[in-house]
Amino acid sequence: MDFKAMASNLGIGEEDFLELTELLVTTSFSDLAVLEEGLAQGSREPVAHAAHSIKGAAGNLGFADIAAIASEVETLAGQGRFDPINAKADALRQGLDAINMAMDRR
Repeated sequence: MDFKAMASNLGIGEEDFLELTELLVTTSFSDLAVLEEGLAQGSREPVAHAAHSIKGAAGNLGFADIAAIASEVETLAGQGRFDPINAKADALRQGLDAINMAMDRR
């Protein structure tokens, strides 16, 4: 991941971008835990809310793939279609892990 270019796209410095990205990862992992708990309980609202949070944060920082997956999860939760969400939750976790690994390699 080219964090410098992503920061430039937002018009901020790379260090500020990295701080925001670290906050994104931390917060999104917490949201993912809420999402998974909501799935286990069959409850639409926490799943949709957590997905919405991840979507917004990821989208604002330019992580379009994660934002798109979270958007799909939000839509599916709103429709009460929980079965396909498990695979998408795994994809969200993998995406967040990839960001974490890229930050560690810096």
